[in-house]
Amino acid sequence: MIRRPPRSTLFPYTTLFRSNTDRLDITYKILEGEVCYVNKIDIKGNTKTKDVVIRRDLRIYPGERYDGDKLKRSKERLYNLGFFQDITFDVKDTPVANKKDMVVEVKETKTGELSFGGGFSSIDRLIGFIEIDQRNFDLFNFPSFTGDGQDLKLRAELGSVRKDYLLSWTEPWIFDHPLSFGFDLYANELNRSSSTGYAYDEAKHGGAIRLGKEFGEYTRADFRYTLETVDISDLSDTASQALKDEAGKNTISSLFFQMARDTTDNRFNPKKGYRVSGSIEMAGGLIGGDKDFIKHFNSSSYYSTIGPFVLELKLRTGVVSSFGSSDTVPIYERFFAGGTYTIRGYKERDVGPRDQSGDAVGGGTMAVANAELTFPIVQNLKGAFFVDAGNVWSMPDSKPKQGRVTSGVKVGIGLGVRIKTPIGPVKLDFGFPVNPDNFQEDSGRFHFSMSRGF
Repeated sequence: MIRRPPRSTLFPYTTLFRSNTDRLDITYKILEGEVCYVNKIDIKGNTKTKDVVIRRDLRIYPGERYDGDKLKRSKERLYNLGFFQDITFDVKDTPVANKKDMVVEVKETKTGELSFGGGFSSIDRLIGFIEIDQRNFDLFNFPSFTGDGQDLKLRAELGSVRKDYLLSWTEPWIFDHPLSFGFDLYANELNRSSSTGYAYDEAKHGGAIRLGKEFGEYTRADFRYTLETVDISDLSDTASQALKDEAGKNTISSLFFQMARDTTDNRFNPKKGYRVSGSIEMAGGLIGGDKDFIKHFNSSSYYSTIGPFVLELKLRTGVVSSFGSSDTVPIYERFFAGGTYTIRGYKERDVGPRDQSGDAVGGGTMAVANAELTFPIVQNLKGAFFVDAGNVWSMPDSKPKQGRVTSGVKVGIGLGVRIKTPIGPVKLDFGFPVNPDNFQEDSGRFHFSMSRGF
């Protein structure tokens, strides 16, 4: 006996029983409905965030037909704001059959934080911080000062080898146009320490003005002007004369331009897509300052999900050279590698040129590649495997005299954990240097840091 499946009200079908094969052919007849269009868009659930902040990141508008790809991209952009923990789309009937109201319902998350704490970093040693961060700031909405999508950050970070202070503000839409404007005021001080790889004290004080604009859906351009003073002091007695020549205070006036494309599914926790960027920075010349140099930097990242694993591939390259009245690139503008954020398994700034005293002096060209595979272990805990490779090479105007240069491409491998904590994501890695030179340590080392994403 053949039992007929229940008839679908959505998809009428006919059946044909083939007795010679004991099989049943089912033919579905799909009745395509009428194309629906967006009548109006209702925003619900936003008690703090203004409607306009949500509407400007939607990629579907009244009068357009419903489009799955545009709805998906709209949800991605809203999540990337960091204002909402849940976003749902729904439709509501109207008197016109082929027009439906679109309902966007959001559940807001905390966007303002007053945080403070302390800890230990493999780079900075003992460190403490206090930070006020409001990602949904509104300068004119007294007394809550929230809801307009501006970003305000005040941060003080004090460590045994560094002190950092920052005031930053960004308006992502100037006069309701997709053009961002912001400024930064900062003061950074870093003391001479073997943990950081610095052979001198460095103090920077300055500010920057920023402009940015989106072009299309995934591409944006950013422009920045920076004016800062840099003071190099407290060099070791054994430092080379070339390094001692860096001592003193200089003013750096620079223009920075970057083009970037980001197709990742989530800005804070990407699992697929890619990011590519290329930038050029020019200091000195017609815009003044005490140093003249040009720096090119490129970065690309690719993310892919393979079952429970997330693969991240990253490549960074850079070239910097002096021009005009400057004979060399200042040491604080050269490239350094080795350590937590570049090639794990090696000491901080341990990969690249050194002078005859063994101090890192940086180089004019750099290339670093990273491959990392993360996987969930339990809630709020992930594991990671990684391979890092790269080096920093000298240029004619920055080559150390009678010094040492790291040979070949240095490789580090290891594993780590990613822990989500109330004060932010934490990374703990153990890296092992695969092919160190004879003046580099050949034992593994831990790298501990706070990371951006989880």
